[in-house]
Amino acid sequence: MKKKLPVLSKPMPAATQRELSVKPVAKGSRPEFPTRSDLYRKAGVLGGASLLVGGIGGVASADMQKAPAPPPPPPQQSRPAPEKPMPTPNAEMKDGSVDGQPLAKAAPKFKVYREGGGIGPAEDMWQEADVEAFINWTMAKEGKLNIQTNYKFEYDGTSFDLDGFDAERNVGYEYVDKLDYDKEYFTKEVKAKFDRWMKEKKVAILFIEIKKNPDAATIKGKVLKFLAAVKKTPPATGKLAGAVPASQVAAPPAPPPPMKPASPPPMKK
Repeated sequence: MKKKLPVLSKPMPAATQRELSVKPVAKGSRPEFPTRSDLYRKAGVLGGASLLVGGIGGVASADMQKAPAPPPPPPQQSRPAPEKPMPTPNAEMKDGSVDGQPLAKAAPKFKVYREGGGIGPAEDMWQEADVEAFINWTMAKEGKLNIQTNYKFEYDGTSFDLDGFDAERNVGYEYVDKLDYDKEYFTKEVKAKFDRWMKEKKVAILFIEIKKNPDAATIKGKVLKFLAAVKKTPPATGKLAGAVPASQVAAPPAPPPPMKPASPPPMKK
């Protein structure tokens, strides 16, 4: 059985009844449920936030995955300064020296020459300083001594300048010849003290006296003979025990003044 569709030309009950008619909608209220555009907009905001959070999280996770920084090195303890090695004596100085200078490879030379003849006859001459330079070198070389020239020597009431002396080994020498005026200071008493000091192993002083012309062979022979004796009876090293400068040696007391004779008593009247 077919249903009949309503005919539009016929008025419907709503049209005939005005109280039931619906006014046209001029303005609609916002629906309580979200619209499609709202959903799209919220989806875009949420997507951007998630990307931002994801980026921050990725950076944070990357930083967290980095290896931790190494701990700071422990404070370095100040190391004590290395001790300086003791200065070793120069190999050249071990073979002797003169006035703190190492010896030359060859001994100094001196020569004897003729001079004069103007008024009197010519005579043999030489430079005393050259002869002493040869003795200094020979003493230092053969005895391995540290010679000091023009050494002020004061001991046992004597005081004079030695031509060369080793103050540590207490070995030295004095040279005189016919041109040397210092020979007057070295009397028999002083030379006797030289012998006594050497026997007592106090100090060894070689007294070289050349009465004619000096020659290297003679002087060297005297030096070698003296050093051989020193080797057998070497003096004590270091400062001379009981050394007193001659200036401090007490002079002998002056003799008392002569007694005046007593005056005779006056004569009685």
